Amino acid sequence: MFANIIIHTWLFPFACALHMLPAGINLKQEVYGVHQRLIDLIGKRNPIFAGNIERVGLLRIIPAALAMYLLIPFFIFLHVVCLMLLYNTMICLLLGVEQVKLRNYIIIDRHKLTGLSYTGRFHCIYCGYANGICVAFGVLLTQISSVSGHEGEKRGLLPSITYFAAAFLTAMSMSIIVLMYNVVIATALGLHRLGMSQAYDKMDEGGFGNGFTIFGRAGYLSLRYQQALILVLANILEQIESQWCPIKHLDREGAVYPEHHKFFVERCELCELKRILSCEGSVSPRKPKY
Repeated sequence: MFANIIIHTWLFPFACALHMLPAGINLKQEVYGVHQRLIDLIGKRNPIFAGNIERVGLLRIIPAALAMYLLIPFFIFLHVVCLMLLYNTMICLLLGVEQVKLRNYIIIDRHKLTGLSYTGRFHCIYCGYANGICVAFGVLLTQISSVSGHEGEKRGLLPSITYFAAAFLTAMSMSIIVLMYNVVIATALGLHRLGMSQAYDKMDEGGFGNGFTIFGRAGYLSLRYQQALILVLANILEQIESQWCPIKHLDREGAVYPEHHKFFVERCELCELKRILSCEGSVSPRKPKY
């Protein structure tokens, strides 16, 4: 009874709208016409967004987009607190590891491209920022994993507290990003996931962290866990950027790009990019499931 009341309450405005339509009007055709005009309007300013709407529809894009925007504070936290303050400043100093130059990883230049709307420019800035953090973090953790020394040699109260605090905060932030992607973004857009077991298999192939014993077994496990999350995060960003901002960066000396950058289109090929996204969904070799 209660369910019927709710259903009829929701349907009442639509029923009224149908009765108000002039005779001979095909509602389905009218809705399709409005939808197509909306896509054409969006496509003039944001061909990337329009291409994705044509493929999966607006109802799938909205929850995925909201989830992406909600993750912005977590990327900022990873950048400012975990990467810059704890790892790149304190831990590098304590362990004698070379700092990463973030300007070579966080590359923001595609927003200057003409033909994109303000939202399109923002998405390109976001992708460049998030990918730069991920790549820089991966490089830094790899450098830390190569630090040699027996357990307890450089282990003291301050280094231990700093390292495990950084490891905890980094893992927590990345885990939230991974969870949001797996539950909302990948589900809505049909993107591919990378499991933690697959990430550990990749690390085992290269023997990542096998010699890292300075902070004991706990330090070794936490380092590998963070690196596994980095690999999962790299997959997430590859899937998202290949769909939402697959445009090549400007060539710059010293710049380090993500591996998937090689699949991106040139900056002058926006029309071709719209065709690829509307037909295939991504420039990635791993196309969306739907």
